[in-house]
Amino acid sequence: MDDQRAPRRDRYGILLILLAVVVLLVPVDNPWLRPLVAALLGAALLFAQRTSGARRPVVLASSVLVVLGIVASAVAQVAQDRAATMAYSAIVVVLCLATIATIGAHLVRDPSLDVHIVLGVIVVYLLLGYAFSGLYAFMGAWDGVFFAQTPDVHDGVDYFYFSFVTITTTGFGDLTPATDTGKMLAAFEALIGQVYLVTVVALAVSGVTKRRRDA
Repeated sequence: MDDQRAPRRDRYGILLILLAVVVLLVPVDNPWLRPLVAALLGAALLFAQRTSGARRPVVLASSVLVVLGIVASAVAQVAQDRAATMAYSAIVVVLCLATIATIGAHLVRDPSLDVHIVLGVIVVYLLLGYAFSGLYAFMGAWDGVFFAQTPDVHDGVDYFYFSFVTITTTGFGDLTPATDTGKMLAAFEALIGQVYLVTVVALAVSGVTKRRRDA
């Protein structure tokens, strides 16, 4: 069997830790460290794909995107280039969606993962928040503004914060989209977040509980 197709079942917990570390590093207010954060996020996504048994071409293509993303992040921070910001944001969205698809296929393909299936669906939930934050950042760079509270282009932490507040339907209201497109996108993310928690996560937990009860 191809080594790339032999996933390790005990690594979703490690992946959760890696994604949490990326979230903690996002607020770092140092433009020279932002490419490092981009590199860590890319490494976490590649790790997720390998853990889920992604095919070698998928991992190689993702690796190229990660390198391009790091370069785009560096250019965006040093030169304050809007096109580079848009490129990096788009790469984050594509990588997150590709990783979500890989993990989803793995969980469906191997229902014997037991508790690891719960960790896997939680990872997907976090990646959805990452993907939407990248989409918001892309829109902000495209329009020159995303949030209604200020006309200034916001930092990456604002997009991460807004995305996870939205997907969890916390809704503090301190940041709100300025455009109708942004409002509808935020509403869509909130809907996905709610449906995901009450269906996918609930089914995963109940399935593991039933399996252990029957064992």
